[in-house]
Amino acid sequence: MDAQHLPPAGEASVSRFAEQVFAHLPRIDQRRWAHAYLRGLLAAPGRKSLSNMATSLTTSRTAALSLQQFINGSPWDWRPARRTLARLTATGPRPVRAWTATLAVIPKRGDQAVGVHRRFVPEFGRTIKCQAAAGMFIATDRHAVPVDWSLLLDADWTEDRDRRVRARIPDSVTPRPADRTVLDMVDRLAAHLPVAPLVADLTVVDDLPPLMSALARRGVPYLLEARPHQAVRPVLQATTGRFGRIQQDAVPVESLLPRQRPRTPGTPQPTLRCVPVLTPGVQGAPVHRLWVQDARGGRDRRYWLTNLSEDAPAVLALLGTVATTRDAVDRLGADFGLLDFSGRSYLGWHHHMTMISAAYALGHDRPDLTGTPTREVFRTSA
Repeated sequence: MDAQHLPPAGEASVSRFAEQVFAHLPRIDQRRWAHAYLRGLLAAPGRKSLSNMATSLTTSRTAALSLQQFINGSPWDWRPARRTLARLTATGPRPVRAWTATLAVIPKRGDQAVGVHRRFVPEFGRTIKCQAAAGMFIATDRHAVPVDWSLLLDADWTEDRDRRVRARIPDSVTPRPADRTVLDMVDRLAAHLPVAPLVADLTVVDDLPPLMSALARRGVPYLLEARPHQAVRPVLQATTGRFGRIQQDAVPVESLLPRQRPRTPGTPQPTLRCVPVLTPGVQGAPVHRLWVQDARGGRDRRYWLTNLSEDAPAVLALLGTVATTRDAVDRLGADFGLLDFSGRSYLGWHHHMTMISAAYALGHDRPDLTGTPTREVFRTSA
């Protein structure tokens, strides 16, 4: 494969963007290889292996080794680059609609890549060997851009000293439940950006109330997907017309608003319905809204808990960011290298995820910058 060349304007765009995002790197050679890695992710058609990226950049036989050293060996801090990506996205031409969190599942064959474990993935319908990562995105009305990642690690990786050393997992990294992982990413964003509603489809969170309480303490509004068995207490409407505290016993959300057959054949069901609830375990016990979302004629149903008072159209707009985020995860896997990192270290994984996030931020709506035909892949979000 010959080196891939962009038009001069495209090359200039990549150079300017790389200079902004990786300005914190202390050495000239690091900044040069950050630009090269970014360019390789955009230019290399097909799989984003080090060899493919190197070939798309140059005929030099040592380029792949240099890219490998930059991504797996060089000890650069990825956090400033992610902060810059978040700032550039949040201050872009389209207003921020939400922060979105989702889970990306990255299938793996071997056992050596950091974080590999066996997990049942509903969308695959089976248990697979994979890495799993929580991703934080900034979503507008059109796009969702990844700005932070956390690799989910279990005790098999953190308590085995030899395994931990081989994967170069820092001593400060410990297993964290998904809700705590999301809060960490929220805190990092809120430290330097205006707060936006958090929309999260992380049904891997076992217990929503602690997450809801923590977000409320931080002043972060939220719309969180709940599992069907999540317990809530319906709040009846008082005679004043306001939602009072006339409560029933706790019931699973799936028991509320049962599916109804349309009275007239061919009449669609409402796609979004609401009931006020209390959520046991949430500090202060505020009244929440449970939104029940039906799709495919009511055969697919999802449940969302929120402390927002928005009406159905506004909630539908927020739920639109869920689909936008899942589409972004799919494109990251198909076109930007999410599935292609072959390194084994924690450091290298975070470097690569930062680079693919930068490539996506720049190139997701710029076909003039990419040399990649879209690949057919499994959906990588769950």
